[in-house]
Amino acid sequence: MRVLMAAPSSPARLHNLAPLAWALRMAGHDVKIAGRPSFVEEILRTSCVAVELEGGDEASLAESAALVEFAELWRPQVVVSDARAPAGTAAARAVGALAVRVLGALDEADPATAGCADITLDTVPPSLRAGSGSARAVRHVPYFGPVVVPNWLRRKARRSRALLSLTGETMFGAVFDAVAEADFELVCAAEPARIPAGLAMPANVRLVDSAPPAALLPTCAAVIHDGDAALALAAAAHGLPQISLTESAIAPRIAAAGAGKTGAGEGIRTLTADAELSRAARALREEIAALPAPRAVVAELIR
Repeated sequence: MRVLMAAPSSPARLHNLAPLAWALRMAGHDVKIAGRPSFVEEILRTSCVAVELEGGDEASLAESAALVEFAELWRPQVVVSDARAPAGTAAARAVGALAVRVLGALDEADPATAGCADITLDTVPPSLRAGSGSARAVRHVPYFGPVVVPNWLRRKARRSRALLSLTGETMFGAVFDAVAEADFELVCAAEPARIPAGLAMPANVRLVDSAPPAALLPTCAAVIHDGDAALALAAAAHGLPQISLTESAIAPRIAAAGAGKTGAGEGIRTLTADAELSRAARALREEIAALPAPRAVVAELIR
């Protein structure tokens, strides 16, 4: 069977599609992922075949005549598209293929748009999704692209570990103050130049060159981030309590489920010792693990 996937120019959204792409390939199907020229290299990093779509807005796949033209040439039986790539559904309709839409952490499960595709898959667990309508929940498989396990991670940690992921510099001070006397190691991938001048670094903070979540999360007891939806969902899949320092699409839902908190303060210092948070985080992990894996939905896509 031929399966065409449509991905907007967003690594996080592409990574949300990758596990399904692999499941289809492992089942023996021919899978190609279409995207804009500037995004082709990112697609190739998933080890999938890329289709370069010339023309149109580089940032989106809201519409694409090139995608329809390729579909008419290649004649896929199934077209899978990210929620921000509705051109995939248009291509499916043009060739009579099954149209599949995949929702992620940043997407609203709007019942009004549920009928635009034949099947809608949702990688967010039901407890974190309000009003998912007819979308079918599928297990979230965290993927962050190819990574190398850093040498420092090959040594056993002396105490529990938390991952700190920040895209800006303004929050380092508040986090360092909060963890100064915490009973865990805080790991952060950051160049020393990113740390504001004059900021004292606690002894339990470890700056490293690389802290890939795919390698690091299984060794962690908690996660602190600044609203990264992909990291938040990955932490949930690993059963880790978390704190989001800023509001994001999914952080309030995780907090409402009891598996995380939002904002800085005392919650950071006691993050790994909070029994209620840990219990709720494990329950969320069990919910995710009980959902059908991507390979389980492959048979549903075959006509």
